[in-house]
Amino acid sequence: MRNLIKADMQRILRKKSIWVALILMIAIVIGDIFYTINTSADKNLAFAVGASESFYFLGLVVGIILVLNVYADDIKSTSYINVVGQGISRVKYIITKYLDAMILLVAMYVLACVLIFGLKVGLGVQLSSLEMRYMWCNLLCEIIPVAASISIASLIYFQTGNNALGMLGYLGIDLVIPVAIEFIKTNPTVVKYHLDRIYLTDVCSSMLDDLVMRQTGAGLLKLILVIAVYVVAAIVGTIILFRKKELDF
Repeated sequence: MRNLIKADMQRILRKKSIWVALILMIAIVIGDIFYTINTSADKNLAFAVGASESFYFLGLVVGIILVLNVYADDIKSTSYINVVGQGISRVKYIITKYLDAMILLVAMYVLACVLIFGLKVGLGVQLSSLEMRYMWCNLLCEIIPVAASISIASLIYFQTGNNALGMLGYLGIDLVIPVAIEFIKTNPTVVKYHLDRIYLTDVCSSMLDDLVMRQTGAGLLKLILVIAVYVVAAIVGTIILFRKKELDF
């Protein structure tokens, strides 16, 4: 598995799109922070809010690029069939692909944090403990939905072998369904069932509130539930379905 991850990293880092993601990350972080500071009277609070907002846009843009680099390329080239045909177990291959995406995702967010702290020092911003907590909790609550969306999208990719459906699945999870839920909330007949409370984005929003307000137990419980339902269950489902899938070697 280590050799497979190493080979994937070398292949992905040679692609221009991953460096485009890095440039976009820098632009998103700097743009969000400076825009928020310029439109607010409190520079310190604005910095924390701008950095936190950048985590969402960063997750959306980087998530799409990671899905394209880690999954779509393999599906398009059918290289996953060749790898499995050479004796790599399907379970190991699925887990490796997800680890590839998570390594790149975490690396991108770490670089974003380095940039944020560099801007903090350069701008002379002094953040309170609450503002720091708010920023770090936002970071966690934005990484988790991206990780979950990628795990669900991988199920679609491996099951259908279709790049368009895989990407539509990712965008649907990350964008379309949350918008649809907001629309559903306007319907008094449906809203009483609180269906939104079980969906990924709303659970993570509730988790953010708990963590910021120091209700750590409730926040961690929701974190565990999200990982179990949206990440682990999706990966297990992918493994089960992909093991049964017939491949044309």
